[in-house]
Amino acid sequence: MDTESISQMIQGRARRFGSKLALCRHSGDPEEKYTYRALDQASGQLATGFVRFGLEPGDRVAVLCESRPRWGVVFFATIRAGAIVVPLDTRQTANELSTILADARPKILLVSRGQEKTAAGLVRKYAADIKVFSVEPESPESAFMSMDDISGPEIHPCVERNADDAAVLTYTSGTMGSSKGVVTTYGNLLYQIRAFSKVMLNDSHLATVSILPLSHLFELTAGFLGVLYGGGRVCYCNSLLPHEIVTAMRAQRVTCMVTVPLFLRLFARAIRKEIEKQPLWRRSVFNVFSRVSLLLPLQQRRRLFARLHSNFGGQLEYFVCGGAPLDIGTANFFESIGLPVYQGYGLAETSPVIATNGPTANRTGSVGKPLPEIEVKTGDGGEILTRGPHVMRGYFGNDELTASVIDADGWLHTGDIGHLDRDGFLFISGRKKNVIVLGSGKKVQPEELEAVLFEHPDIEEGCVVGVVASEGLMKDSEEVCAIAVASDQAVQRCAKCSEDLDDTVRRVIEQQALKVSPGKRPTRIIVRTEPLPRTATRKIRRPNVHQWLSEEAALT
Repeated sequence: MDTESISQMIQGRARRFGSKLALCRHSGDPEEKYTYRALDQASGQLATGFVRFGLEPGDRVAVLCESRPRWGVVFFATIRAGAIVVPLDTRQTANELSTILADARPKILLVSRGQEKTAAGLVRKYAADIKVFSVEPESPESAFMSMDDISGPEIHPCVERNADDAAVLTYTSGTMGSSKGVVTTYGNLLYQIRAFSKVMLNDSHLATVSILPLSHLFELTAGFLGVLYGGGRVCYCNSLLPHEIVTAMRAQRVTCMVTVPLFLRLFARAIRKEIEKQPLWRRSVFNVFSRVSLLLPLQQRRRLFARLHSNFGGQLEYFVCGGAPLDIGTANFFESIGLPVYQGYGLAETSPVIATNGPTANRTGSVGKPLPEIEVKTGDGGEILTRGPHVMRGYFGNDELTASVIDADGWLHTGDIGHLDRDGFLFISGRKKNVIVLGSGKKVQPEELEAVLFEHPDIEEGCVVGVVASEGLMKDSEEVCAIAVASDQAVQRCAKCSEDLDDTVRRVIEQQALKVSPGKRPTRIIVRTEPLPRTATRKIRRPNVHQWLSEEAALT
Protein backbone atom coordinates (compact mmCIF):
# COMPACT_ATOMS: atom_id res chain seq x y z
CA MET A 1 0.00 0.00 0.00
CA ASP A 2 1.19 3.52 -0.68
CA THR A 3 1.34 6.18 2.02
CA GLU A 4 -1.13 8.51 0.32
CA SER A 5 -3.67 9.98 2.75
CA ILE A 6 -7.36 10.64 2.13
CA SER A 7 -6.62 14.38 2.00
CA GLN A 8 -3.94 13.79 -0.63
CA MET A 9 -6.00 11.34 -2.68
CA ILE A 10 -7.92 13.84 -4.77
CA GLN A 11 -4.72 15.80 -5.45
CA GLY A 12 -3.01 12.68 -6.73
CA ARG A 13 -5.98 11.80 -8.92
CA ALA A 14 -6.09 15.36 -10.29
CA ARG A 15 -2.47 15.06 -11.40
CA ARG A 16 -3.14 11.68 -12.98
CA PHE A 17 -6.57 12.19 -14.57
CA GLY A 18 -6.72 15.99 -14.95
CA SER A 19 -9.59 16.93 -17.26
CA LYS A 20 -11.41 13.60 -16.95
CA LEU A 21 -14.94 13.94 -15.55
CA ALA A 22 -15.16 12.83 -11.92
CA LEU A 23 -18.60 13.95 -10.64
CA CYS A 24 -21.76 15.07 -12.44
CA ARG A 25 -25.55 15.19 -12.14
CA HIS A 26 -27.99 13.49 -14.46
CA SER A 27 -30.31 16.48 -14.16
CA GLY A 28 -30.42 19.69 -12.23
CA ASP A 29 -30.20 23.43 -12.52
CA PRO A 30 -27.52 24.58 -12.48
CA GLU A 31 -25.78 21.52 -13.89
CA GLU A 32 -22.88 20.43 -11.72
CA LYS A 33 -19.82 18.88 -13.30
CA TYR A 34 -16.36 18.49 -11.81
CA THR A 35 -13.33 17.12 -13.55
CA TYR A 36 -10.65 15.67 -11.27
CA ARG A 37 -8.69 18.90 -11.59
CA ALA A 38 -11.76 21.05 -10.84
CA LEU A 39 -12.71 18.89 -7.84
CA ASP A 40 -9.21 19.26 -6.45
CA GLN A 41 -9.25 23.03 -6.95
CA ALA A 42 -12.77 23.62 -5.56
CA SER A 43 -12.22 21.45 -2.47
CA GLY A 44 -8.80 23.01 -1.85
CA GLN A 45 -10.19 26.55 -2.04
CA LEU A 46 -13.08 25.68 0.31
CA ALA A 47 -10.68 23.96 2.73
CA THR A 48 -8.60 27.14 2.82
CA GLY A 49 -11.77 29.11 3.52
CA PHE A 50 -12.70 26.71 6.33
CA VAL A 51 -9.31 27.20 7.99
CA ARG A 52 -9.50 30.98 7.55
CA PHE A 53 -12.99 30.86 9.08
CA GLY A 54 -11.54 29.23 12.19
CA LEU A 55 -12.14 25.52 11.61
CA GLU A 56 -9.55 23.51 13.52
CA PRO A 57 -8.44 19.86 13.31
CA GLY A 58 -11.03 17.68 15.02
CA ASP A 59 -13.90 20.16 14.59
CA ARG A 60 -17.08 18.76 13.04
CA VAL A 61 -18.71 19.86 9.79
CA ALA A 62 -22.28 18.58 9.34
CA VAL A 63 -23.69 18.15 5.83
CA LEU A 64 -27.45 18.27 5.25
CA CYS A 65 -27.60 17.88 1.50
CA GLU A 66 -28.87 15.45 -1.11
CA SER A 67 -26.24 13.34 -2.86
CA ARG A 68 -24.71 15.51 -5.58
CA PRO A 69 -21.29 16.69 -6.85
CA ARG A 70 -21.11 19.61 -4.41
CA TRP A 71 -21.44 17.11 -1.56
CA GLY A 72 -18.14 15.69 -2.80
CA VAL A 73 -16.51 19.13 -2.75
CA VAL A 74 -17.63 19.61 0.86
CA PHE A 75 -16.34 16.18 1.86
CA PHE A 76 -12.83 16.65 0.49
CA ALA A 77 -12.66 20.25 1.73
CA THR A 78 -13.52 19.14 5.28
CA ILE A 79 -10.96 16.33 5.18
CA ARG A 80 -8.28 18.63 3.75
CA ALA A 81 -8.96 21.11 6.57
CA GLY A 82 -8.39 18.32 9.11
CA ALA A 83 -11.99 18.36 10.34
CA ILE A 84 -14.57 15.57 10.71
CA VAL A 85 -17.45 15.07 8.27
CA VAL A 86 -20.88 14.47 9.86
CA PRO A 87 -23.19 13.28 7.05
CA LEU A 88 -26.87 13.87 7.83
CA ASP A 89 -29.79 12.00 6.28
CA THR A 90 -32.12 14.49 4.55
CA ARG A 91 -35.07 12.14 5.17
CA GLN A 92 -34.81 12.47 8.94
CA THR A 93 -37.18 14.66 10.93
CA ALA A 94 -36.19 17.83 12.78
CA ASN A 95 -36.38 15.95 16.10
CA GLU A 96 -33.99 13.27 14.85
CA LEU A 97 -31.58 15.80 13.36
CA SER A 98 -31.60 17.92 16.52
CA THR A 99 -30.57 14.86 18.57
CA ILE A 100 -27.61 14.28 16.27
CA LEU A 101 -26.55 17.95 16.28
CA ALA A 102 -26.74 18.05 20.06
CA ASP A 103 -24.40 15.05 20.26
CA ALA A 104 -21.98 15.90 17.43
CA ARG A 105 -21.81 19.65 18.21
CA PRO A 106 -20.59 20.71 14.72
CA LYS A 107 -19.03 24.13 14.19
CA ILE A 108 -20.39 24.40 10.63
CA LEU A 109 -23.53 23.10 8.91
CA LEU A 110 -23.60 22.93 5.09
CA VAL A 111 -27.09 22.72 3.55
CA SER A 112 -28.69 22.49 0.12
CA ARG A 113 -31.50 24.81 -0.95
CA GLY A 114 -34.11 22.15 -0.29
CA GLN A 115 -32.90 21.79 3.32
CA GLU A 116 -32.54 25.47 4.22
CA LYS A 117 -35.93 25.72 5.95
CA THR A 118 -35.13 22.68 8.10
CA ALA A 119 -31.68 24.08 8.90
CA ALA A 120 -33.08 27.49 9.89
CA GLY A 121 -35.53 25.83 12.27
CA LEU A 122 -32.82 23.66 13.81
CA VAL A 123 -30.46 26.57 14.39
CA ARG A 124 -33.24 28.76 15.77
CA LYS A 125 -34.52 26.11 18.18
CA TYR A 126 -31.62 23.84 19.04
CA ALA A 127 -28.21 25.02 17.89
CA ALA A 128 -27.89 28.77 17.61
CA ASP A 129 -24.08 28.64 17.78
CA ILE A 130 -23.70 26.66 14.55
CA LYS A 131 -22.66 28.64 11.47
CA VAL A 132 -24.74 27.64 8.43
CA PHE A 133 -23.59 27.92 4.82
CA SER A 134 -25.43 27.00 1.64
CA VAL A 135 -23.79 24.62 -0.83
CA GLU A 136 -25.57 26.44 -3.68
CA PRO A 137 -23.85 29.06 -5.82
CA GLU A 138 -24.37 32.55 -4.41
CA SER A 139 -28.06 33.44 -4.75
CA PRO A 140 -30.25 36.21 -3.29
CA GLU A 141 -32.92 33.54 -2.73
CA SER A 142 -30.78 31.74 -0.19
CA ALA A 143 -31.24 32.41 3.52
CA PHE A 144 -27.54 31.74 4.14
CA MET A 145 -24.16 32.74 2.76
CA SER A 146 -22.89 30.42 0.08
CA MET A 147 -19.86 28.24 0.75
CA ASP A 148 -18.42 30.01 -2.32
CA ASP A 149 -18.32 33.18 -0.21
CA ILE A 150 -15.65 31.74 2.08
CA SER A 151 -13.69 30.02 -0.69
CA GLY A 152 -10.64 31.93 -1.86
CA PRO A 153 -8.44 31.72 -4.94
CA GLU A 154 -5.48 30.40 -2.95
CA ILE A 155 -5.04 26.79 -1.83
CA HIS A 156 -3.08 26.06 1.36
CA PRO A 157 -1.44 22.66 1.97
CA CYS A 158 -3.62 19.95 3.51
CA VAL A 159 -3.79 19.64 7.27
CA GLU A 160 -2.24 16.22 7.85
CA ARG A 161 -3.92 13.78 10.24
CA ASN A 162 -2.94 10.41 11.66
CA ALA A 163 -4.50 7.11 10.60
CA ASP A 164 -6.30 6.75 13.94
CA ASP A 165 -7.77 10.28 13.86
CA ALA A 166 -11.52 10.60 13.23
CA ALA A 167 -12.51 11.37 9.64
CA VAL A 168 -16.27 10.68 9.53
CA LEU A 169 -18.91 10.62 12.25
CA THR A 170 -22.04 8.76 11.15
CA TYR A 171 -25.12 8.13 13.24
CA THR A 172 -26.79 4.76 13.21
CA SER A 173 -30.50 4.52 12.36
CA GLY A 174 -32.80 4.99 15.30
CA THR A 175 -31.04 7.92 16.91
CA MET A 176 -34.03 9.33 18.79
CA GLY A 177 -33.28 9.37 22.50
CA SER A 178 -30.11 7.27 22.17
CA SER A 179 -27.62 8.73 19.70
CA LYS A 180 -24.84 6.41 18.56
CA GLY A 181 -22.20 8.27 16.61
CA VAL A 182 -19.83 5.85 14.88
CA VAL A 183 -16.27 7.21 14.64
CA THR A 184 -14.65 6.12 11.37
CA THR A 185 -10.97 6.96 11.13
CA TYR A 186 -8.74 7.99 8.23
CA GLY A 187 -7.15 4.56 8.48
CA ASN A 188 -10.55 2.85 8.28
CA LEU A 189 -11.45 4.76 5.11
CA LEU A 190 -8.11 4.16 3.42
CA TYR A 191 -8.29 0.46 4.18
CA GLN A 192 -11.85 0.17 2.88
CA ILE A 193 -11.38 1.91 -0.44
CA ARG A 194 -8.12 0.09 -1.20
CA ALA A 195 -9.30 -3.38 -0.18
CA PHE A 196 -12.76 -3.06 -1.74
CA SER A 197 -11.35 -1.63 -4.98
CA LYS A 198 -8.87 -4.51 -5.19
CA VAL A 199 -11.57 -7.15 -4.73
CA MET A 200 -13.94 -5.47 -7.22
CA LEU A 201 -11.10 -4.83 -9.75
CA ASN A 202 -11.94 -1.11 -9.90
CA ASP A 203 -10.10 1.02 -12.43
CA SER A 204 -10.50 4.18 -14.49
CA HIS A 205 -13.12 2.68 -16.85
CA LEU A 206 -15.63 2.58 -13.96
CA ALA A 207 -18.78 4.64 -14.49
CA THR A 208 -21.68 4.51 -12.05
CA VAL A 209 -25.01 6.19 -11.38
CA SER A 210 -25.36 6.90 -7.68
CA ILE A 211 -28.84 6.48 -6.18
CA LEU A 212 -28.07 5.89 -2.49
CA PRO A 213 -27.57 8.66 0.10
CA LEU A 214 -24.00 9.66 0.85
CA SER A 215 -25.01 9.82 4.51
CA HIS A 216 -24.55 6.02 4.49
CA LEU A 217 -21.00 4.67 4.74
CA PHE A 218 -21.70 1.99 2.10
CA GLU A 219 -22.33 4.61 -0.58
CA LEU A 220 -19.61 6.92 0.75
CA THR A 221 -16.89 4.26 0.57
CA ALA A 222 -17.97 1.94 -2.27
CA GLY A 223 -19.96 4.31 -4.48
CA PHE A 224 -17.96 7.53 -4.02
CA LEU A 225 -14.42 7.19 -2.64
CA GLY A 226 -13.88 3.75 -4.18
CA VAL A 227 -14.85 4.95 -7.65
CA LEU A 228 -12.71 8.10 -7.47
CA TYR A 229 -9.79 6.11 -6.07
CA GLY A 230 -9.73 4.12 -9.29
CA GLY A 231 -10.21 7.18 -11.51
CA GLY A 232 -13.83 6.43 -12.43
CA ARG A 233 -16.91 8.63 -12.82
CA VAL A 234 -19.94 9.11 -10.55
CA CYS A 235 -23.22 10.54 -11.84
CA TYR A 236 -25.92 11.45 -9.31
CA CYS A 237 -29.54 10.65 -9.99
CA ASN A 238 -31.82 11.81 -7.18
CA SER A 239 -34.65 9.44 -8.01
CA LEU A 240 -35.72 5.91 -7.14
CA LEU A 241 -38.07 5.60 -10.11
CA PRO A 242 -36.74 2.76 -12.29
CA HIS A 243 -37.45 4.48 -15.63
CA GLU A 244 -35.57 7.64 -14.57
CA ILE A 245 -32.64 5.61 -13.27
CA VAL A 246 -32.53 3.54 -16.47
CA THR A 247 -32.46 6.76 -18.53
CA ALA A 248 -29.46 7.95 -16.50
CA MET A 249 -27.77 4.56 -16.78
CA ARG A 250 -28.16 4.60 -20.56
CA ALA A 251 -26.94 8.19 -20.91
CA GLN A 252 -23.92 7.58 -18.67
CA ARG A 253 -23.13 4.13 -20.11
CA VAL A 254 -22.64 2.81 -16.59
CA THR A 255 -20.38 -0.15 -15.88
CA CYS A 256 -21.59 -0.92 -12.35
CA MET A 257 -24.13 0.12 -9.71
CA VAL A 258 -23.93 0.21 -5.92
CA THR A 259 -27.39 -0.57 -4.62
CA VAL A 260 -29.70 -2.28 -2.11
CA PRO A 261 -32.14 -5.21 -2.46
CA LEU A 262 -35.23 -3.00 -2.69
CA PHE A 263 -33.92 -1.27 -5.82
CA LEU A 264 -32.98 -4.59 -7.43
CA ARG A 265 -36.49 -5.93 -6.85
CA LEU A 266 -37.98 -2.75 -8.32
CA PHE A 267 -35.61 -2.98 -11.27
CA ALA A 268 -36.37 -6.67 -11.90
CA ARG A 269 -40.10 -5.96 -11.78
CA ALA A 270 -39.73 -3.09 -14.26
CA ILE A 271 -37.79 -5.33 -16.66
CA ARG A 272 -40.43 -8.05 -16.42
CA LYS A 273 -43.17 -5.51 -17.11
CA GLU A 274 -41.39 -4.37 -20.24
CA ILE A 275 -41.00 -7.97 -21.37
CA GLU A 276 -44.74 -8.53 -20.89
CA LYS A 277 -45.44 -5.69 -23.33
CA GLN A 278 -43.51 -7.44 -26.11
CA PRO A 279 -45.11 -9.65 -28.79
CA LEU A 280 -45.74 -13.25 -27.82
CA TRP A 281 -42.79 -14.60 -29.82
CA ARG A 282 -40.34 -12.27 -28.07
CA ARG A 283 -41.73 -13.18 -24.65
CA SER A 284 -41.36 -16.85 -25.53
CA VAL A 285 -37.77 -16.38 -26.67
CA PHE A 286 -36.91 -14.45 -23.49
CA ASN A 287 -38.40 -17.19 -21.29
CA VAL A 288 -36.52 -19.94 -23.13
CA PHE A 289 -33.24 -18.01 -22.95
CA SER A 290 -33.78 -17.35 -19.22
CA ARG A 291 -34.17 -21.06 -18.50
CA VAL A 292 -30.96 -22.11 -20.25
CA SER A 293 -28.74 -19.08 -19.74
CA LEU A 294 -27.38 -20.04 -16.33
CA LEU A 295 -25.71 -23.02 -18.02
CA LEU A 296 -23.69 -20.62 -20.19
CA PRO A 297 -20.58 -18.54 -19.39
CA LEU A 298 -21.22 -14.95 -18.33
CA GLN A 299 -20.11 -13.34 -21.61
CA GLN A 300 -22.41 -15.60 -23.62
CA ARG A 301 -25.32 -14.60 -21.38
CA ARG A 302 -24.56 -10.96 -22.11
CA ARG A 303 -24.61 -11.63 -25.84
CA LEU A 304 -27.82 -13.62 -25.50
CA PHE A 305 -29.55 -10.61 -23.90
CA ALA A 306 -27.65 -7.91 -25.82
CA ARG A 307 -30.88 -6.14 -26.79
CA LEU A 308 -31.87 -5.84 -23.12
CA HIS A 309 -28.38 -4.68 -22.11
CA SER A 310 -28.51 -1.89 -24.70
CA ASN A 311 -31.36 -0.32 -22.70
CA PHE A 312 -28.89 0.20 -19.83
CA GLY A 313 -26.17 1.64 -22.02
CA GLY A 314 -24.65 -1.67 -23.09
CA GLN A 315 -21.71 -1.41 -20.65
CA LEU A 316 -23.27 -2.52 -17.35
CA GLU A 317 -21.19 -5.38 -15.91
CA TYR A 318 -22.50 -5.96 -12.37
CA PHE A 319 -24.33 -4.71 -9.27
CA VAL A 320 -22.81 -4.39 -5.81
CA CYS A 321 -25.53 -4.99 -3.22
CA GLY A 322 -25.53 -4.45 0.53
CA GLY A 323 -27.50 -3.09 3.45
CA ALA A 324 -30.00 -5.96 3.71
CA PRO A 325 -30.40 -9.62 2.66
CA LEU A 326 -31.04 -10.21 -1.04
CA ASP A 327 -33.49 -12.95 -1.98
CA ILE A 328 -32.16 -15.76 -4.17
CA GLY A 329 -34.87 -15.27 -6.81
CA THR A 330 -33.83 -11.71 -7.59
CA ALA A 331 -30.15 -12.63 -7.61
CA ASN A 332 -30.79 -15.53 -10.01
CA PHE A 333 -32.89 -13.33 -12.31
CA PHE A 334 -30.04 -10.89 -12.85
CA GLU A 335 -27.51 -13.71 -13.12
CA SER A 336 -29.64 -15.26 -15.87
CA ILE A 337 -29.48 -12.11 -18.02
CA GLY A 338 -25.74 -11.67 -17.53
CA LEU A 339 -25.74 -9.12 -14.71
CA PRO A 340 -24.20 -10.72 -11.61
CA VAL A 341 -25.07 -9.27 -8.23
CA TYR A 342 -22.14 -9.20 -5.81
CA GLN A 343 -23.67 -9.19 -2.36
CA GLY A 344 -21.67 -7.99 0.62
CA TYR A 345 -22.07 -7.55 4.35
CA GLY A 346 -21.02 -5.04 6.94
CA LEU A 347 -21.97 -2.52 9.60
CA ALA A 348 -21.47 1.17 10.19
CA GLU A 349 -19.16 0.01 12.99
CA THR A 350 -16.93 -1.77 10.44
CA SER A 351 -16.57 1.21 8.09
CA PRO A 352 -18.63 -0.62 6.66
CA VAL A 353 -17.69 -3.70 4.58
CA ILE A 354 -16.63 -6.92 6.30
CA ALA A 355 -17.09 -9.35 3.43
CA THR A 356 -18.21 -9.26 -0.19
CA ASN A 357 -18.55 -11.35 -3.29
CA GLY A 358 -16.75 -10.12 -6.38
CA PRO A 359 -15.82 -10.89 -9.99
CA THR A 360 -13.26 -13.54 -9.03
CA ALA A 361 -15.24 -15.22 -6.22
CA ASN A 362 -19.04 -15.15 -6.14
CA ARG A 363 -21.28 -17.61 -4.33
CA THR A 364 -25.02 -16.86 -4.53
CA GLY A 365 -26.68 -16.94 -1.12
CA SER A 366 -23.50 -15.92 0.69
CA VAL A 367 -22.20 -12.43 1.47
CA GLY A 368 -18.80 -13.33 0.10
CA LYS A 369 -15.36 -13.72 1.62
CA PRO A 370 -13.89 -11.34 4.24
CA LEU A 371 -11.80 -8.55 2.74
CA PRO A 372 -8.01 -8.98 2.97
CA GLU A 373 -6.54 -8.56 6.50
CA ILE A 374 -9.98 -8.97 8.10
CA GLU A 375 -10.51 -11.75 10.63
CA VAL A 376 -13.95 -13.31 11.05
CA LYS A 377 -15.01 -16.02 13.47
CA THR A 378 -18.16 -17.14 15.26
CA GLY A 379 -18.70 -16.89 18.99
CA ASP A 380 -21.43 -17.92 21.40
CA GLY A 381 -24.61 -18.95 19.62
CA GLY A 382 -22.96 -18.50 16.24
CA GLU A 383 -22.55 -14.73 16.60
CA ILE A 384 -20.23 -13.24 13.97
CA LEU A 385 -17.15 -11.56 15.45
CA THR A 386 -14.67 -9.57 13.41
CA ARG A 387 -11.30 -7.91 13.96
CA GLY A 388 -9.02 -5.88 11.74
CA PRO A 389 -8.28 -2.48 10.17
CA HIS A 390 -11.97 -1.95 9.37
CA VAL A 391 -13.23 -1.77 12.97
CA MET A 392 -14.33 1.70 14.13
CA ARG A 393 -12.46 3.65 16.77
CA GLY A 394 -15.61 3.58 18.88
CA TYR A 395 -18.85 5.37 19.61
CA PHE A 396 -18.46 9.13 19.87
CA GLY A 397 -18.14 10.19 23.51
CA ASN A 398 -19.36 6.83 24.83
CA ASP A 399 -16.57 4.52 25.99
CA GLU A 400 -18.98 2.31 27.93
CA LEU A 401 -21.07 1.59 24.85
CA THR A 402 -17.91 0.99 22.81
CA ALA A 403 -16.69 -1.56 25.34
CA SER A 404 -20.01 -3.39 25.09
CA VAL A 405 -19.40 -4.26 21.41
CA ILE A 406 -15.56 -4.39 21.13
CA ASP A 407 -13.97 -6.79 23.61
CA ALA A 408 -10.53 -6.58 25.19
CA ASP A 409 -8.97 -8.57 22.33
CA GLY A 410 -10.30 -6.19 19.68
CA TRP A 411 -13.12 -8.41 18.41
CA LEU A 412 -16.24 -6.51 17.40
CA HIS A 413 -19.45 -8.41 18.26
CA THR A 414 -21.79 -7.83 15.32
CA GLY A 415 -24.98 -9.25 16.83
CA ASP A 416 -25.52 -11.20 13.60
CA ILE A 417 -25.62 -14.99 13.40
CA GLY A 418 -23.85 -16.90 10.64
CA HIS A 419 -21.11 -19.28 9.59
CA LEU A 420 -18.16 -19.61 7.23
CA ASP A 421 -18.19 -22.50 4.79
CA ARG A 422 -15.08 -24.56 4.05
CA ASP A 423 -14.15 -22.24 1.18
CA GLY A 424 -14.28 -19.15 3.39
CA PHE A 425 -17.62 -17.71 2.18
CA LEU A 426 -19.70 -16.09 4.91
CA PHE A 427 -23.40 -16.87 5.30
CA ILE A 428 -25.81 -14.84 7.47
CA SER A 429 -28.66 -16.76 9.09
CA GLY A 430 -30.14 -14.34 11.62
CA ARG A 431 -29.56 -11.71 14.29
CA LYS A 432 -29.15 -11.65 18.04
CA LYS A 433 -30.09 -7.98 18.09
CA ASN A 434 -33.65 -6.69 17.81
CA VAL A 435 -32.75 -4.30 15.00
CA ILE A 436 -35.01 -4.51 11.93
CA VAL A 437 -33.32 -4.39 8.52
CA LEU A 438 -35.63 -3.23 5.73
CA GLY A 439 -35.27 -4.08 2.06
CA SER A 440 -33.86 -0.60 1.46
CA GLY A 441 -31.01 -1.33 3.85
CA LYS A 442 -32.48 1.05 6.42
CA LYS A 443 -32.05 -0.18 10.00
CA VAL A 444 -34.78 0.46 12.56
CA GLN A 445 -34.23 0.09 16.31
CA PRO A 446 -37.55 -1.18 17.77
CA GLU A 447 -37.05 0.16 21.31
CA GLU A 448 -36.49 3.71 20.14
CA LEU A 449 -39.47 3.60 17.78
CA GLU A 450 -41.64 2.24 20.60
CA ALA A 451 -40.83 5.28 22.73
CA VAL A 452 -42.42 7.46 20.04
CA LEU A 453 -45.33 5.40 18.73
CA PHE A 454 -46.93 4.39 22.00
CA GLU A 455 -46.53 7.60 23.96
CA HIS A 456 -50.24 8.41 23.89
CA PRO A 457 -53.03 8.04 26.49
CA ASP A 458 -55.08 5.86 24.13
CA ILE A 459 -52.35 3.20 24.11
CA GLU A 460 -51.60 1.08 27.18
CA GLU A 461 -48.51 -0.63 25.80
CA GLY A 462 -46.97 -1.66 22.52
CA CYS A 463 -44.21 -3.51 20.77
CA VAL A 464 -42.40 -3.05 17.45
CA VAL A 465 -40.99 -6.10 15.66
CA GLY A 466 -39.72 -6.96 12.22
CA VAL A 467 -41.83 -9.38 10.21
CA VAL A 468 -41.12 -10.86 6.80
CA ALA A 469 -43.57 -9.60 4.19
CA SER A 470 -45.32 -12.44 2.36
CA GLU A 471 -46.51 -10.46 -0.65
CA GLY A 472 -46.05 -7.29 -2.67
CA LEU A 473 -42.85 -5.44 -3.49
CA MET A 474 -41.43 -6.07 0.00
CA LYS A 475 -41.96 -9.84 -0.23
CA ASP A 476 -39.27 -11.79 1.64
CA SER A 477 -37.96 -8.56 3.25
CA GLU A 478 -38.55 -7.35 6.76
CA GLU A 479 -41.14 -4.68 7.41
CA VAL A 480 -41.94 -2.73 10.57
CA CYS A 481 -44.90 -4.12 12.48
CA ALA A 482 -46.42 -2.25 15.43
CA ILE A 483 -48.54 -4.23 17.92
CA ALA A 484 -50.56 -2.03 20.25
CA VAL A 485 -52.84 -2.62 23.23
CA ALA A 486 -55.53 0.02 23.77
CA SER A 487 -55.82 1.74 27.16
CA ASP A 488 -58.95 1.42 29.31
CA GLN A 489 -59.60 5.09 28.58
CA ALA A 490 -59.73 4.43 24.84
CA VAL A 491 -61.84 1.28 25.28
CA GLN A 492 -64.42 3.10 27.38
CA ARG A 493 -64.59 6.14 25.11
CA CYS A 494 -64.99 4.05 21.97
CA ALA A 495 -67.72 1.96 23.57
CA LYS A 496 -69.57 5.07 24.70
CA CYS A 497 -69.31 6.83 21.32
CA SER A 498 -69.71 3.67 19.20
CA GLU A 499 -66.28 4.21 17.65
CA ASP A 500 -64.25 1.38 16.19
CA LEU A 501 -61.43 0.71 18.67
CA ASP A 502 -59.03 -0.77 16.10
CA ASP A 503 -59.43 2.23 13.80
CA THR A 504 -58.90 4.63 16.70
CA VAL A 505 -55.67 2.97 17.79
CA ARG A 506 -54.36 2.76 14.21
CA ARG A 507 -55.02 6.48 13.66
CA VAL A 508 -53.14 7.30 16.86
CA ILE A 509 -50.11 5.27 15.79
CA GLU A 510 -50.15 6.74 12.29
CA GLN A 511 -50.22 10.22 13.79
CA GLN A 512 -47.40 9.44 16.23
CA ALA A 513 -45.38 7.94 13.38
CA LEU A 514 -45.20 11.35 11.70
CA LYS A 515 -42.59 12.24 14.33
CA VAL A 516 -40.08 9.87 12.71
CA SER A 517 -38.70 9.68 9.19
CA PRO A 518 -40.88 7.84 6.62
CA GLY A 519 -38.54 4.87 6.32
CA LYS A 520 -39.03 3.98 9.99
CA ARG A 521 -42.82 4.17 10.08
CA PRO A 522 -44.73 0.90 10.55
CA THR A 523 -46.25 -0.61 7.44
CA ARG A 524 -48.33 -3.03 9.52
CA ILE A 525 -50.34 -2.08 12.60
CA ILE A 526 -52.03 -4.75 14.72
CA VAL A 527 -54.32 -4.01 17.65
CA ARG A 528 -54.18 -6.63 20.40
CA THR A 529 -56.73 -7.04 23.18
CA GLU A 530 -54.54 -8.96 25.64
CA PRO A 531 -51.47 -7.62 27.50
CA LEU A 532 -48.12 -8.27 25.85
CA PRO A 533 -46.06 -11.19 27.22
CA ARG A 534 -43.33 -9.97 29.59
CA THR A 535 -40.47 -11.35 31.65
CA ALA A 536 -40.24 -11.14 35.44
CA THR A 537 -38.33 -7.88 35.01
CA ARG A 538 -41.18 -6.54 32.81
CA LYS A 539 -39.26 -6.74 29.52
CA ILE A 540 -41.35 -7.68 26.48
CA ARG A 541 -40.80 -11.29 25.38
CA ARG A 542 -40.23 -10.60 21.69
CA PRO A 543 -39.95 -14.29 20.71
CA ASN A 544 -43.41 -14.83 22.23
CA VAL A 545 -44.76 -11.87 20.25
CA HIS A 546 -43.35 -13.37 17.04
CA GLN A 547 -44.94 -16.73 17.92
CA TRP A 548 -48.31 -15.04 18.52
CA LEU A 549 -48.06 -13.26 15.17
CA SER A 550 -47.33 -16.57 13.43
CA GLU A 551 -50.33 -18.21 15.08
CA GLU A 552 -52.57 -15.28 14.14
CA ALA A 553 -51.37 -15.46 10.53
CA ALA A 554 -52.12 -19.19 10.42
CA LEU A 555 -55.72 -18.53 11.44
CA THR A 556 -56.35 -15.98 8.68
